[in-house]
Amino acid sequence: MTRTRPFFRCAARPEPFFAFSVETPALTATLLDEAYDMLRSFDAVLGPTSAGGWYVLGLREPSHAADLRMLPDSTALALAALRRGLRVAMLPVLPEEISGPAGNLSRPDEH
Repeated sequence: MTRTRPFFRCAARPEPFFAFSVETPALTATLLDEAYDMLRSFDAVLGPTSAGGWYVLGLREPSHAADLRMLPDSTALALAALRRGLRVAMLPVLPEEISGPAGNLSRPDEH
């Protein structure tokens, strides 16, 4: 079963493209600034989560977003970007919080 994850797209500027998860409370403005700065040297920036997903995807060229942003798995996303010839920078792994059955937030290792 594929879980739908809420993401926000940062579209204040035409370039670069950023999508980030609201399910990663450890994501800070400083880390987003670092991701933005990395796009000066890399084509893509990926922040993986401890649950195997991703919390941020940054792309220097927004045209790649349509194919890549729909991949829920960080490994598949990184491989797809590399297969397209993109230079990928990795951010630190952050814990992901997911909604439990009662709507409470819980970490995957707290079952």
